[in-house]
Amino acid sequence: MTDLQALYSNPVNFTKLSTAELFAIDFDEIEKIQLHHFKRRFREFKGKIAALGRLAEDVEIDEITSFDDLASVAFPHTMYKSYSVADVDNGRWERMTQWLQAFTAHDLSGIDVSGCASMDEWMDALEAKTPLRPSLSSGTSGKISIWPRSTIEEVYFIEYIYRLVEEAVDLPGFPLRDGKLPYLCAWPAAYGRHNYPIMFRLLRDKAYAEHPERVITLGDAFMGAGELWLAGKLRRAESLGEKIELTEREKILIEKIKAQETKSDALWDGFIDRAVIQQRGKRVLLFSFWIQLYQFAQKCAERGVKIEWSPDSVIYVTGGTKGFTFPDNFMDVINATCPFTYPDRYREGYGMSETTAIAILCPQGHYHPLPWGIKHLTDPDTGKSLPRKGVQRGRLMVFDLLPTTYWSGTASGDEVTIDWDGSCGCGRKGPVIHKSIARLADRRGGDDKITCARTPDAYRNLEEFVLG
Repeated sequence: MTDLQALYSNPVNFTKLSTAELFAIDFDEIEKIQLHHFKRRFREFKGKIAALGRLAEDVEIDEITSFDDLASVAFPHTMYKSYSVADVDNGRWERMTQWLQAFTAHDLSGIDVSGCASMDEWMDALEAKTPLRPSLSSGTSGKISIWPRSTIEEVYFIEYIYRLVEEAVDLPGFPLRDGKLPYLCAWPAAYGRHNYPIMFRLLRDKAYAEHPERVITLGDAFMGAGELWLAGKLRRAESLGEKIELTEREKILIEKIKAQETKSDALWDGFIDRAVIQQRGKRVLLFSFWIQLYQFAQKCAERGVKIEWSPDSVIYVTGGTKGFTFPDNFMDVINATCPFTYPDRYREGYGMSETTAIAILCPQGHYHPLPWGIKHLTDPDTGKSLPRKGVQRGRLMVFDLLPTTYWSGTASGDEVTIDWDGSCGCGRKGPVIHKSIARLADRRGGDDKITCARTPDAYRNLEEFVLG
């Protein structure tokens, strides 16, 4: 029997249960535990996280009373890229430090960043003096997000990676924790500050500490903040039809990126050798976006190489289209090269960088959220909470119970459907998320303005506050 008192004591105890045990707890109990910790985290953080304190004051919330309050005290996902572009371009790292301080409980005061010449050097300075380990997005919208994770939260980040592929009720599992079996990912960088290279680092440091060479990536390069920032800057200029002046450092970086692109075929050849030919007959895990999996299958087909891993291997796929348009026969291309016909031996999940409480797809075609994360829906137009019963569709709000150095409440850019009554034939308890997930920005012509439920100007005021 699950020790519910331990879960009330500390939400980290959720991670000590098997996935089957997690989905066997009645959702009524889960909600009580979630609300208990939501209230506690708010009391703890409103005086420690400056941005939360300001938002709570603006929306006049002193205590959390229900899940509906998440509609008012969650940060818009865009808040993590609300810094000034000019501050980055002009190397005003003191101002960037002040901006980031608004989102973390770690004390960033007194850190000398005056000699920093780039975003990477700025982050190096922060990491040298604090446990902060910022995590960056790809900047597909034209500006990278900066999440204030620290070494404390990295423990939970790696835990959710394990959960993605572990045995769960009626799904085959892959023993990732012991680092004995190859982990493959066709990602162009093995190191860096993007979420994926951070994941590789944690796997090499934890599960694969004795055999880091078993973490096999497409490239072995370092993907720093500079490359991510520059890529976003170029996308932003292209979308606005603007000409931009590049700094000398950025010009050098572009030449470096171009040089790497010329090695693309060699990188794919090397990856196919290490991940396919050398792993024939072996049990492996391939972690991939759908786009990468399609490209991987194409490259194998071009070389006339068929993937022949052991039948008990697992392919984990995630991510949307990221602006890529798949041909009608893209699954035929994948199935012709891979040894498993979808959905055989495939695993899927739905998550986002703001939370470690991802949702796992069951064989019935529904996503089941891990219970250490709150899921909530609001009306995309008014920002008001939708009922937590029946089938509802709206903007997804998330709150991760595990982080202890930043406020994890986030208003996402996703429109999802949740069946709060569960009713999934797989037997897992709790609500289910349907696969009909869409980006609200796409539905709104590229502009997704997030509305606060209580105070219309709250998010604009908050952005002005964090910018100083």
